[in-house]
Amino acid sequence: MKKKRSTRRQETLQQILHQTREKVVTDIEKQLGQELDPRRIDIAMDTGDWAAFELSEGIDQRLLEMRYKTYKEIADAFRRLEAGTYGVCERCGEEVPVERLKVEPFARYCVPCLTQIEALQEAEKETGKLYTL
Repeated sequence: MKKKRSTRRQETLQQILHQTREKVVTDIEKQLGQELDPRRIDIAMDTGDWAAFELSEGIDQRLLEMRYKTYKEIADAFRRLEAGTYGVCERCGEEVPVERLKVEPFARYCVPCLTQIEALQEAEKETGKLYTL
């Protein structure tokens, strides 16, 4: 049965996402040296149209790509917020603590589940065998 999420928690989660998105957009703007419309970021980055931002040679494209990846993760988190699944562990269905989401706003798993997932991934690397949860 799906738990009813509290309005206060949803407002807190939404605030975390807004603040994180603003920081990422500001970081991208600083790197590019120009103000950006978030819709323009999506279009240009999705098409790989770096020329749309008049990139100079001094811009580190990898850093820009990492920031855009974070931006996309946040956009996905907003979609999950609208669907009522943001802040809910995708593995166990329990609420991800707000403290964790403040550190990693687009986290999909609670710490115990993430720890188990990472342990299995490490075991797979070491043994070459595929494990399931």
